[in-house]
Amino acid sequence: MRRRCHVSSEDRMDPEASIDRDLGPHIRRGALPRRGRRWGRCPGRAARELTEKELLSPLTAAPENAPDFRGTVIAEQALVPEGLLGASEGGDTGDSGPRTARVWRGGPDRLRAELQGENGDRVLVRNGDRVSAYDGTSNTLKIGDKPEAGLRGAAAPDGLPGASPENIDEVLAEIAPYSKLTTGAAVEVSGRWAYPLTLEPKDKSATLVERAETLVDAEAFVPLLLELYAEGNPEPVARYEAQDFQVGPVPNARFEFETPPGATVERPEPRADRADEHREDDEPREAASVKEASELAGFTVEELPEAPRGRELEEIMVAGDGVVLTYGSDWGAVVLAEKARGKEGIGPFRDAGAGGRGGELEIPTVDLGGGVQARELSTPVGTVLSWSDGGTSYTLAGSVPASELREAARGLLAR
Repeated sequence: MRRRCHVSSEDRMDPEASIDRDLGPHIRRGALPRRGRRWGRCPGRAARELTEKELLSPLTAAPENAPDFRGTVIAEQALVPEGLLGASEGGDTGDSGPRTARVWRGGPDRLRAELQGENGDRVLVRNGDRVSAYDGTSNTLKIGDKPEAGLRGAAAPDGLPGASPENIDEVLAEIAPYSKLTTGAAVEVSGRWAYPLTLEPKDKSATLVERAETLVDAEAFVPLLLELYAEGNPEPVARYEAQDFQVGPVPNARFEFETPPGATVERPEPRADRADEHREDDEPREAASVKEASELAGFTVEELPEAPRGRELEEIMVAGDGVVLTYGSDWGAVVLAEKARGKEGIGPFRDAGAGGRGGELEIPTVDLGGGVQARELSTPVGTVLSWSDGGTSYTLAGSVPASELREAARGLLAR
């Protein structure tokens, strides 16, 4: 029988005792819930060990089934340069180091997250169908409705949301040839029991990813800790940790957001007719050859003359005027995306010039030869190259060293 940890009322923190009011363009920084005393180690046995299947079932159902909770999230990463990350969030490039957010959940359709920043906080609140997104750096509030589609997860045969046992069996069978998924006995983390779960590639030579490790709360079945490791790096290159995590009712007031004084309010136009405007040609279709893909997309599709480490062309997908070619599979897949009309950056660098956005954002560039410059984002777990040539935009990405992607791109341009 599982034995739960308990804490006395005087030791339990109470971040809801005084609900902070929305303070306008600069919601005060550093207003974290007061940390209570750490729980001591519980005597006796912890929660019983679960198999991978037994753990994945409640984990996939957590978005719908998890109890109400609150906590403080600390995120650190060494993947995306801080300048690029800050610009993608609206131009706030002043932040560096760990990022802190406070999170409250009051059911599957009620959520509040406050991301703290040096120049003002960002707040996202969902209360039923209403979604409010506030940017303290610009004192702008966007208000909209959550589309009905996608509010609820897929239901299992027993009526509960989340993956069914059959679905989980299929997933485990699918990843078994190339991935190793392991779990273990529950461990104690800051007074809570959590199950360790590790996912790693079986063929470490096919990818730069070493492994991913997580600790799943044994009561709420949400991740309390997530770490991503890259080849040759003893420290994680990305890390997420939930601190001061508490399960229990959250006051309704937490999911209300009043317009801050002087804020600019934006209301997006309704998009109810979007489905009617969706073209049948935009539905992804698999092509049997590059020639067929060219006919479907309406432009000449090019394939890599030599993919990194001899990877074979496994799949060609066409959607509208875009094509995605996949070389290799699973952890070692390399993807080449092509789009007609020469739109700059169909990958992560669209809308940014070679020198950055507004002179603030500098994206590294590399010379591919023939007067073609590519924007390059190289991280410990993979690389993305983006360039345009001859009226077509290209994005090449994979969990391989940057030098290998550059060589493949130059081979494509040399054809």
